[in-house]
Amino acid sequence: MKIKYKIVHIFNDEKFIDSAINIFEEVYPNKSLYYVLQSSNEPFKHVRSEKAKPILIQMEGDENKIIDLVYKNKIEIVFLHALGLRKQQIANILDREIIKVWFIWGSDLYWNWKLLKKDMFERETFFFMYGEDNKTSIRNKLIFNNFSLWLFSKHRNKKILLPEKFVKKLENNFLTDFYKVVQKIHIVVPIVPTEYDYVKRINSNLVNAPFEYGNIEDLLIDIKEYNVKSANNILMGNSASPTNNHVDAFKQIVRYKQDGQKIIVPLSYGGKKDYIRFVIEKGNYYFGDDFMPILNFMPLNEYKQLISSCGFVVFNHKRQQALGNINTMGYFGAKIFLNGKSPVFKYFKKLGIHVFNINSINKKSLCSNLSEKEIEHNRSLLFENYSRKALKKKVLKLIQIVDLKLRENKC
Repeated sequence: MKIKYKIVHIFNDEKFIDSAINIFEEVYPNKSLYYVLQSSNEPFKHVRSEKAKPILIQMEGDENKIIDLVYKNKIEIVFLHALGLRKQQIANILDREIIKVWFIWGSDLYWNWKLLKKDMFERETFFFMYGEDNKTSIRNKLIFNNFSLWLFSKHRNKKILLPEKFVKKLENNFLTDFYKVVQKIHIVVPIVPTEYDYVKRINSNLVNAPFEYGNIEDLLIDIKEYNVKSANNILMGNSASPTNNHVDAFKQIVRYKQDGQKIIVPLSYGGKKDYIRFVIEKGNYYFGDDFMPILNFMPLNEYKQLISSCGFVVFNHKRQQALGNINTMGYFGAKIFLNGKSPVFKYFKKLGIHVFNINSINKKSLCSNLSEKEIEHNRSLLFENYSRKALKKKVLKLIQIVDLKLRENKC
């Protein structure tokens, strides 16, 4: 596909950016400019690609640097990798004619949109975060839900009329800065396709496009070395973020785990000290010597060796999270339990991958590993959807969608 235009990518300094740059260069070489937002002149912590350039954003108004380079290079398309506050400000001041593409990372959607934020936590984690006395009034539930958002959107599109007093209440709930920015986005790239159902409620005009930040080959999975089909331990969560709902998962499995079955819980990044203390306290209470929190960063090979002792995985996220970890453990051959409300769970079930609802955990399910046939079935589907070849196809499809939108804008 021969396309003449250039794309500006705006990233944060994260460990998976290099692989994203590499795949775009393979499929669409020398047509992109890559910028990493920085708040200081320090070297990048994670990004190593020579194609990535820093852009310093320290104070209000610095986002105009992006505008300058966009117009200097006659850019018509901007890829916003995660829609954090800085990138919201950038999207806000870009001309309407510039195609804006939002790659959802997870936190940029769930933490910014209150309808999703309030539902990220299970009971025990919610009480830790907000206190047991924090309750949403019935009146507020009636005015703040997906149906009232639908009414609000219809009113703004002048398709229905609502009483002014009611409109004011809806505006207080929904007319946020984040909402206004999302109205300016043309194309959205959810890492899990089922998330499109969430964002189209915010802006029904958003066009859906595919992409992945990683692929099976880049995970460097050595099945012979890290085969977990007979392993007995349980890997719980992927970080110290409260969105793991650790303690709720502890309560779910404590009655069913086998004696001596270790509960391995990575807590070395992504959370605050008070939450980590909470998880450790409850983990020790429920599991005693079988509780194994990981509190420090480990070399990759050591970490893979540790998790290769886990034939079972419990990820209790209600939001999209830990997809790389899920793919890795799924390819290793682990039996994976996910929160039934997770978009990852819904998507994997749709693909036909053998994953299980955390609510289905019982004595038998935590002592019976996947069969060889189930493991090969999962590996086949994971490779079909997350291989490098599959990712290249998604990038081509993404570019085709962008090209079509650009043509529509010019008509």
